[in-house]
Amino acid sequence: MNGLSLYAIAAGGIFLVCFLFQARTTLTKWAKPMSVLFSQHLALPVLLRRHRTVGPWSRLGFLACVTYVAINGTVVFFRPHSLSETGRRAGELALVNLMHPLAAAHLGSLADHLGISWRTCCQIHRATGWMSIALLSFHIIVEVQREGFTFPLDHTRNLFTLIGTTSIGFLVILSISCIRRWSYEVFLRGHQLMTGIFIYGIWRHLPNHGGPPKPYLYVGLATLVLNTGLETVSFLYRNGIFSGHGTPRALVSFSPEGTFAHSKSRVAILIRVVLPRPIKFEAGQYVSLWMPSMGWWSWTQTHPFIVTSWSRGNLDNIELLVQPRRGMTADLFRLARSASGHPVSFPALFTGPRGTSQSVDQYETVLLIATGFGIAATIPYLKKMIHGHNTCTLQVRRIHLVWQVETLDMVQAAESLLNPLLQDILDKGYILHISIYVANGLAQDKTPIGRHQRACYYQGTPDYENILAVEASGDRIERLPGIQDEQGRTLVMVSAAEFTRDNIRKNVRQVLHHGVELMELEYQPS
Repeated sequence: MNGLSLYAIAAGGIFLVCFLFQARTTLTKWAKPMSVLFSQHLALPVLLRRHRTVGPWSRLGFLACVTYVAINGTVVFFRPHSLSETGRRAGELALVNLMHPLAAAHLGSLADHLGISWRTCCQIHRATGWMSIALLSFHIIVEVQREGFTFPLDHTRNLFTLIGTTSIGFLVILSISCIRRWSYEVFLRGHQLMTGIFIYGIWRHLPNHGGPPKPYLYVGLATLVLNTGLETVSFLYRNGIFSGHGTPRALVSFSPEGTFAHSKSRVAILIRVVLPRPIKFEAGQYVSLWMPSMGWWSWTQTHPFIVTSWSRGNLDNIELLVQPRRGMTADLFRLARSASGHPVSFPALFTGPRGTSQSVDQYETVLLIATGFGIAATIPYLKKMIHGHNTCTLQVRRIHLVWQVETLDMVQAAESLLNPLLQDILDKGYILHISIYVANGLAQDKTPIGRHQRACYYQGTPDYENILAVEASGDRIERLPGIQDEQGRTLVMVSAAEFTRDNIRKNVRQVLHHGVELMELEYQPS
């Protein structure tokens, strides 16, 4: 390469850098209006409403699904030389799609590595899994229809092909929603077992010669081994397995202790996990807890729990607010009840922290909406924002928590976690306001609590449309007279039941032009 070419490349590079820098500035200026348009017309509008088995589908979700199906269909059916070639393409493409489902044994760790939420990772896992099953089914149909097709089972390759195909059928059966709800642990372990059998059957089915399609399978398995290795090292380190500090211990008690100990629907369980070494937890993250000593079946059970603790530094113990339901949480309820109000201690192991922590740095008003045990997901964000306000590290000037519950029992169960949050008394700022809506059990429609009346009970259900309009207007923030004080942005954080989230999405769409953004937290109660 001569000097003239080097000069031309350098000059062109300088112009390209200047152009990209200017384009970045322009895109940054248009980012907010484009984000509003994106949410207004793609992310929030519902194309298919929520039903028992499907939905809701937003326009964006439907567009992504159609695009994904169209791309796979184009790859399979674009100018094939024969029907047999389409079947071969479908089989190879199925292995390419399987690289995501095979990438990690735990979707939480894969979501963290990809920087996406657990729910988004589940949607990708579900889409790629069903697409792989559809492509493999087409591959099988084409092969069976091929002229002169024979399938003697005395050949080892054919036998393992049949085993792998049968495992696909079991995977489909296990994915039926009623089976998942009946016993999630059975579904999860069965899903993992059938996947392992399927992968081994496919590996024995594929030809031994080099080139596609076996390398696709190797890439997925190599990613799985790498992720599993990293998770194992992190698991051993954080649990202090070889450190000599002992393993974590979980102290299980009712919250409040000794109250409502006879009904799972009216009690909350508080778990305090003592860690062998301090660990940094961000707001909104969760851990998966394993306590094999609880019972004979508990060694197969792990359960994710949202961490309600938060600190600017590392934590040497964490608190978990647990809703007793089925499986592991039902065992916790039974053991805590048998202890007659005293904390029960168990050796425990955990994986985590996992999950994405949402940024709350650039907002003046934050509205948090929770139903039932969704309050657990909001508590660490409340702690973080109050600390940020007191230390002048966040812009937040008003926080409004709207909590919808069925009875006062749930409020009393979380009282020990909420009361300290009302101590945001720096310069008498009092930025936190709590509105608790109780479906039944109140004598009056409105009952203020405390001297400053920053918390209040309401009878009935919230009017989310009116609440969003008031918070988006910024009228509840005190502003100095005679000073130009531009209104900041408003963030709506939601951890609520499904139909409540649907209602909030619809109402947020009406106030997007006021600088309102919607953020659904990692944990959503059922």
